[in-house]
Parts: sequence; structure tokens; C-alpha cells
Amino acid sequence: MDTARLEEWQIFILSLMYLSALSLSLVGSFSVVCVTIIKRHDLNKQVKPLLQLGLADFLASALLTATTVLNFLSVEVRSDVLLCEFGLPLALMFYCISFLLSILYACESTSGIQGRADSDNHTEQIRGRSRWFSIIYACVWLVPFCAYVVYVGTITNSMVPLQPQLDPSDNGNSLVVNPTEYYCTSCVLFLHIQGDNCSDVDQVHDMAVRGSLFISLLSVLIVCTVVYCKLGRWSGQYGESVMFPVESDGLCRRRLRGAVSTSQLIILVPILCWTPALLLISLSFVKEITQQQLFPLYIIQALLVSLHGLLNSVVYAWRRPNFREVVLGEHVHLLSQRPSYRTFLEDSLPSAP
Repeated sequence: MDTARLEEWQIFILSLMYLSALSLSLVGSFSVVCVTIIKRHDLNKQVKPLLQLGLADFLASALLTATTVLNFLSVEVRSDVLLCEFGLPLALMFYCISFLLSILYACESTSGIQGRADSDNHTEQIRGRSRWFSIIYACVWLVPFCAYVVYVGTITNSMVPLQPQLDPSDNGNSLVVNPTEYYCTSCVLFLHIQGDNCSDVDQVHDMAVRGSLFISLLSVLIVCTVVYCKLGRWSGQYGESVMFPVESDGLCRRRLRGAVSTSQLIILVPILCWTPALLLISLSFVKEITQQQLFPLYIIQALLVSLHGLLNSVVYAWRRPNFREVVLGEHVHLLSQRPSYRTFLEDSLPSAP
């Protein structure tokens, strides 16, 4: 086997890491989906963004788990590369939706708080903004799905399926799995992006996919970084201004800081989890760097990407005391509280009275 490639034991370790960390993400995101559905009346306006975020994270983790499980199955199953070729991009599609939802959620939350901070008479503006956010939510799901359909169509037309090698001494009745074939039929995220002999699509298409992944991920991380910095500047600007009634000034300022902090953390999760993946894709264009040299980076990338769903669910749900209070039944209904003392769980989104 080519010593530049990852060996069987390394792929096995990566697969175990994926499954272990993804199981935590599955539990975290699935719990948010279940709680959001069961407590939808108490969560009120939060149902739509929380359910969509939790669902996108759960589907991404579930698909990545399913494709990773392929590495532990027989060669007959693994040799059908369509399962991996279609499964991994579908998981990435849901991760992309999660990125976009995170950015939209943070912006919508901050926009709602800023609207209340600037003025109490922006009812029409809030309603209009809410309608625009609803349209954007639909686009967030539709655009990545269309991109996936285009990918599936193009890769199907350029694919040459891998064929398992047969043992000549056994009259072709059994399959021989040599190290090269095990590597070629292994399904690990970004394992085959570095132009190896296993490529089952033409070189131009393979390079186009790598370029698209690089541009998409780089764009997401840049946007997340910009939004993260803008949230910090906005917090500093409005935190010093007099925008609340005197009797509730301290309470509202604390809630403002908590709201912006949560929004920043939501944006920070994609930056933390996917920066190693961006670095891995970037280095795949350098032919002098082998996969063996990148194995530590594969380990870091596998761990952080797999924890994306868990970290997301902690940040936008379980970390917030308001969400936990609703889960424990300590708040009968958030709307029963006086407007000036609403919790961030309701205030984090613009709503029309």
C-alpha cells in the first residue's frame, strides 16, 4: 500500500472517534427537537428557529453516523460507493443549513433586541422584518438542497464505480480485500479529497468539488467571524447607552449582555468546529503533503466536526436558564410576564404584539 495514505488502523480510529462524538451530538440535537415539540406552547415564538436548528443538526449527525458505520460493514456493502458518495454530501448539506440557520438566528435575535432597545413604537417595522426572516428561513433550506441535487446529477454522470477484486484461486466466488481496496472503500469525511487513485470521478469534477467545498466553508467562516465581531461592537455601543427605564435598567442590561453573548456563542461554534476542516481541505491542494502527515489534523477535525451538533444544542438551548426553566415546567407561559421583564427566551426574537 502507498505509505502516503492512511492505513487501516488509522481509518478504524477515525471511525470510532466519529461514532463516539456523533452519539453525543445525536442526543443533544434530538433532545432539543423533542423538547421544542412537546413544549411548543410555552416556547411560543422560539419554536420555529429552535426546531429548525435542532432538526438540521440531528439530520447532519445522523447521516454522518450512518456513513461512518459503513466502515465496519462487509466489503460487499462498502464496495457500493454510491452510499458514501451520496451520504457524505447530504450530511454536509444539512451542516450547511445549520450554519445558515445559526447566522440567521443570531442576527434575528439581536435585531429583535435592538428594535426594542431603540424604540417601543416599531410595531410595523418588526412585523415587516419578521416576514422577511420567514422568507429567508425557506431559502436557507431550499438553496443547499438545490446545490445537492446539482451535485448528485453531475457526479452520477461522471462516476466510474469501484469494483471489488476477485480471488482467481476461488473461481471468482469470494472477494479479496487488500489494503488499497479497504482504503478506497472506506467512507470518512474528506478522506478522498486529495486526488488519490481511488477517485471514481474525473479529475476536473474532483477538483471542482474540492474548490466548492473550500469556497463554501471559507465563506461561512468569514461571515461567522464578521457577524461575531459586529455583535461584539453592537453590544459595546448599546450597552453604554441609556435605553431602558430606570427601574429595570440593570435587569435589562444584564439580559442584553446575555442575549448578545448567546448570539456570539452560536456564531462561534461553526468557527471552532470547522476551521480544522477548512485547513484540511486547503492542504489537500498541496501534493507534497501526505495523508500520513495530516493524520493528527484528521483526528482534530473528526472530533470537532462530530461535536458540532452537541455544542450547538448546548449554546442555543440547554445553556440558557430560560430554556431549562420551560423544560422543568417552572414557567407556565412566557407571555404571562410583564413586557419590561420578559426573559431572553422570548425577547431574543422580534414579535409583533
